[in-house]
Formats: sequence, structure tokens, C-alpha cells
Amino acid sequence: MVVNLAQKPRELFQGILLFPSGVVQESLAAGNYPHQRVALIMASWMIRDLVNADLDGAIRIWEESGVNNKEPVFSIAEVVAAVTGGDPAVVAEIDGQIVGTACSILDNDRAWICRLALSSDWRNRGIGSELLAALEQRLTGVGVTRMTSLLHEGEIGDTAFLNQNFVGPMPLRFFDRRESYGASEAQIIHDLGGRLIPSSDWTRLSGGEGTHSLIERAIVLPLANPRVAERVGLRPPGAAILFGPPGTGKTSIARGIAGKLGWPFIEVFPAQLGVTAPDIAAGIQTTFDQLREVDHAVVFIDEVDEVASHRQEASAGQAITNALLKVIPSFRDRQGRLLICATNNVSRLDGAFLRTGRFDFVIPIGPPDRTGRIETLTRSLGEIMSEEIDLELVADQTEGFTVADLDHLVRTATQSSFERSLVTESDTLLLQSDLDLALRISRPSVGADDAASFASDIETYARY
Repeated sequence: MVVNLAQKPRELFQGILLFPSGVVQESLAAGNYPHQRVALIMASWMIRDLVNADLDGAIRIWEESGVNNKEPVFSIAEVVAAVTGGDPAVVAEIDGQIVGTACSILDNDRAWICRLALSSDWRNRGIGSELLAALEQRLTGVGVTRMTSLLHEGEIGDTAFLNQNFVGPMPLRFFDRRESYGASEAQIIHDLGGRLIPSSDWTRLSGGEGTHSLIERAIVLPLANPRVAERVGLRPPGAAILFGPPGTGKTSIARGIAGKLGWPFIEVFPAQLGVTAPDIAAGIQTTFDQLREVDHAVVFIDEVDEVASHRQEASAGQAITNALLKVIPSFRDRQGRLLICATNNVSRLDGAFLRTGRFDFVIPIGPPDRTGRIETLTRSLGEIMSEEIDLELVADQTEGFTVADLDHLVRTATQSSFERSLVTESDTLLLQSDLDLALRISRPSVGADDAASFASDIETYARY
């Protein structure tokens, strides 16, 4: 069919004709259409608001609009939630069939255009631009002043966005994290004070490569790869005890495990669950009842010897110890969760508490060895120390220093550097003299007697 553009320009602008090429649009924009006769294949379309009855057809189009097996930035579930929640969305319809959609998610005065999709038979014909224009009218009508979209390279919509004066491409990187739990679990985790730990907390751990490697092999990897573990008959651990002198980083290790796994970290403080021993025991039971609804979590109890020490007849703490002994087996029966208990005095723990059936591992966490001390100091001082500093010498002088002791040493030394910078009114690097001064006023937490006692505890209680 041949159309004289000089005679029918208005009909073309009404958006009821479908153009298989960009010739007509280019000619209209150039203003030279009165002198041209262009061959067109014509079909009518209608753009209207998306309603719930359109969802089946819309989802069909969304599912076929992937790019190289990449899921679009906004999932189908998120788009459906926005549409059913009333956020503006439009469809293009031809002969009663949905052939395109443009949907948004409102964010105050910004709108994310979360899905611009076209049926594969109707692409590159101008419908995308029309959909965006119609969606823009609806968005500005509800007070939106900024419209944004993120697309994978090659995803449907590039041309349509450019036609509607969107700026791009820009040097943007999209970062995404899908939480490992749902809304119902999120409320429980929030109520229990849980939080997600950055994965970097694991990589920042230092001070004992042997212990770090052991925990990664025996605890982290089986929990992170349960299907592989199941195939070879390995049951991932459900509970572990970390023991060692104060300041050796037991809490940091527990947090690091949670960060490495991407699971919520929930710290339980038994002493805060009640005033009397029966109240605390009941609080422990209630807390672990709530945890049954959580699929994945690292649960941490610090200084567990305060509530799980040797039971004595008529002891006020007996009810608390009994409560813990009762909840641990049911907690560990369900895979995908890990209980970590930490203690400075493993010898004080009740014998039943230490049994293999309750804890898979009893792991000693001691002060860092010489190599670990060098690693810790290098990580803390690498960018701020002068070339004159001899970290190997400092490591020789810090035998028995825990990770916390080394942190305090660094803080004391950098305080000297800070005060010197104030006087000189310029930044100065850390000097050997700063560290020497800090060493003169610092003391190790683990003395010779402590080290001997810890070695004895390892011999008696360690299990890994």
C-alpha cells in the first residue's frame, strides 16, 4: 500500500500506524515528508494503562526479553508487585494481544522504569518509544521529576530510551544483592537483633593462618556447599565452640563466618533474657523457638561459660545450663544454621555441654604466632609507616600479644604520629620511635602461665 505523506501527516502522528522501518519517523523529523511517497506496511496499535488482567500476557513478554540468559535488573516479582500496587504501567495492544509493556517503580520523586519489553515479532518498529512517551505522561502527572533505568548491554530498550531523550550510555556499574531470607524471616531476625555482616570481615581476619584455614575447610565450605557435602555423605556442622584467652578474636571469627556465608549474624545474650535463672532459661527457649523459623543464620553466644558452667545440685544456674542443653540438639537438627559459642575458660563448661553430639568442633583460638603478628601489623601499618620500620623486629618483641593487643599497640603508636603532625602542620609517616614508645608501655595479654594453661586446654578439650 502507498501512502501520500503530504495528505496524511496527522494520521501518522496519532500513533495508530505501525512502521516496519525508521524511514517515516526520520522523514517527519526532517520536515521533508510532503515531497515523498513511502511504502508502508500498516497495522493499528493502542497504548493504554496496564491492568491486572494483562499480567499473564505481560509476563509472557517479560520472560522472552532476557539478554544472554541474564535476568533483568528488576525481577518479575518486583515488577508485578509494583504494577499491582498501583505504580504507573502501560501496554501496547494489537488486535487484542499485548505486544509491549513499560512499567515503573516509584521512589519519591524518582521513577525507575523497571521493565520496557516488546514481543519478539514487534520490535524495532517504534512501539518502545511510544510506550515510554505514554509512561512519561503518567509519571509526570503523579509528580515524578526524574526517570531512571538500568539495562544490561544489548537489552531491549536502548533505542527507545535514546529516542525519548534519555541520556546514555553512562559509565555506571550495577551492584545487586539478594538477601538470603524472606520477609517473615526478616522480622524475626530484626527482633533478635540480627544483621548481615560484610564478606570483607572474613578476608580481614588475620593472626593465625592455620586456624583460619581449618575453619574455612571444616565449617565454611561444607555449609556453603551443602549439595556437594550431601553427595559425599558429609553432614555440615551445626555447632562449634571457640575457646582461648580474651582478645584473640573469637567474636571476629564468628562474624567473619557469617559474612563469608552471607547469613544473618544473631548474637544471643542470655544474661539479658531475664533477671532470675528461670527467666533466663525461659528466654533461651523462646529465642530458639523463634530461630526455628529462620532458614539460615549464624547464632553466637559469647562467654558461654557464664551460663553453662558445671552444674551443681540446687545451683541457680542449673536451669540455664539445662535449657541450653535442651535447645542445641533441636537447633542443629535442621541444616543451614550454625551455633557458635565462645569461652575464655573452656574448663569451666559442663561436661555434657562439651559432648560430641552437641558440638561438632571445639577449636582453640590463641594469640597470633610470629608470622600472624607480622601479617596483622602489615595490614594495619602498610600505607602509613616509614621505610625505617622493621616489622620483623616488632614481631619478635610482641610474643603473647593478642590481635586486640596489637590493635592497641598500633593505636598508641599512631597517636604519637598524629600529635607530631599537629605540631609540624603536615602529615608524617609512622616512625620506628613511635612503635618503640608504644612497646614500652604495652603488655601482652597472654603471659607464660597463660600460654601453658592454654596449651593444656588444647590437649584436653580441642576437637577438630
